[in-house]
Amino acid sequence: MQQSIQRVDHVAILVKEENARFYASRLSAILGIRFEEPLVNDEYGVLIIVSWDAGLEIIAPIREQGGYWDRLQRYGEGSAAIVFGVANMDEAIERAGANGATVPFEARLNGTEPWLARFSSFREARLSELGENLSCSFSLSEIVPVQVPSE
Repeated sequence: MQQSIQRVDHVAILVKEENARFYASRLSAILGIRFEEPLVNDEYGVLIIVSWDAGLEIIAPIREQGGYWDRLQRYGEGSAAIVFGVANMDEAIERAGANGATVPFEARLNGTEPWLARFSSFREARLSELGENLSCSFSLSEIVPVQVPSE
């Protein structure tokens, strides 16, 4: 795995909590990929199931409040977040601001994520809506995998 720079890093798909495991199982079987074990992030109120190698993430709100819940109510299941890799998050946020996009939310990890050891740096920042009727959102990411020495 290598850092995604100036290209899509991964796609996150928003679903209802009761359907998250079903979609992960179906996508695994159909696409021949492996998802990590589900992870609940209480701080953000979401269930996350991710396939790092395939570049897919399933997100499900676990409470009937917050941005993910609101988005699910507005657009339904399948609303996607396109996560775009950048070399330097601070510069990317500055460029976004200079072009009229704000960053209303930056993900912080709590350090207990079982897959965190795979990365030397992990930052995601959601951009403000690009258009009122656009059902997908865009985020910036600076996700740097730990480099494994070549044999």
